Amino acid sequence: MNARRGVIPLIAVIVGLGLMAWSFLNGIAAALDGSGTGALGYQVIFIASAVLVLASLVIAVINLVRGDSRVLAIITIIVAFLPIVGAVVFAIAANQPYPGS
Repeated sequence: MNARRGVIPLIAVIVGLGLMAWSFLNGIAAALDGSGTGALGYQVIFIASAVLVLASLVIAVINLVRGDSRVLAIITIIVAFLPIVGAVVFAIAANQPYPGS
């Protein structure tokens, strides 16, 4: 069994999620800065890293179906779904009333 087939998508997912978080935070800061520099570069990095995470997710599913590195494929799938879970949690939290109101 070749372990690289499972490790490379896992590393790509971790790098992609890190780049997504970095570009999202810095892109928001650049968009709200008011200096006129813009956030286009951060948007491009965010979309490219989202494509990297999606491609790694597809490779992990293929590895899972083929039976190559099943444990690493499952870990990669779980890590790849973290942004979706975070978005759902934030959406639910945004619809909750404030404790003082």
